[in-house]
Amino acid sequence: MTNKNWIDLALKYGGFMEQDKIFLENRLTELSSDTEKKLLVTPPASVLNAYFAELYQKRSPKDATNYFFELSKALELFQENPDFRLEGKSGAENFRFVRLNLSGKAFGFCYRNMAEEAVVFSEFPLKITPTLLFEISQIFPDYVLFEEEGRIIMKPADLGGSFDYMESLSDLTDLSENDKFMKLSGYNVEDLLENAEKIHYFNPLLLQYHQQKFNLYISKGF
Repeated sequence: MTNKNWIDLALKYGGFMEQDKIFLENRLTELSSDTEKKLLVTPPASVLNAYFAELYQKRSPKDATNYFFELSKALELFQENPDFRLEGKSGAENFRFVRLNLSGKAFGFCYRNMAEEAVVFSEFPLKITPTLLFEISQIFPDYVLFEEEGRIIMKPADLGGSFDYMESLSDLTDLSENDKFMKLSGYNVEDLLENAEKIHYFNPLLLQYHQQKFNLYISKGF
């Protein structure tokens, strides 16, 4: 990329402003590798998190995650094995993640690929439970969450179209279906999980919080 391209990225994502252009031009001229230039224009963790939080609060969760995903694509921030202590280490100098606070515990998330799949991770080892996944899902209503090989994965809620109501499984949980999934919906997490167990699901559950309801999706692909 040309130095102008790097400057455009810095102004769009990196926390720089128009008055920083001369500084950027001079610094980029002194740098010889794309790795060094990418590191220069990658926003510090504090800037990224502040901007993410502002978008989340003043616009919407979707605007906030769109910003972080577009930034991750533009500056190749994808990371498959994230860790709180990875920032700044050799080989991961431009690694960044969004910090989350859940019930007083420190979490973070970063995108792992171009498919907009993300890894949600805790600062310290923690047992992954459906209740924890549902708690995280309330922060990101446009995604579904599931456990994969001991990790929490988040991906866009592409669920095969609209669902047709089938029946009430209990006073608190309704069942609906489309061609790909059965969907259990309700306001009580424990009741949802009890009814899912009665169905004897075989695949990992996809969990979502959307429009004030908890949703649990069971794939028909088994």
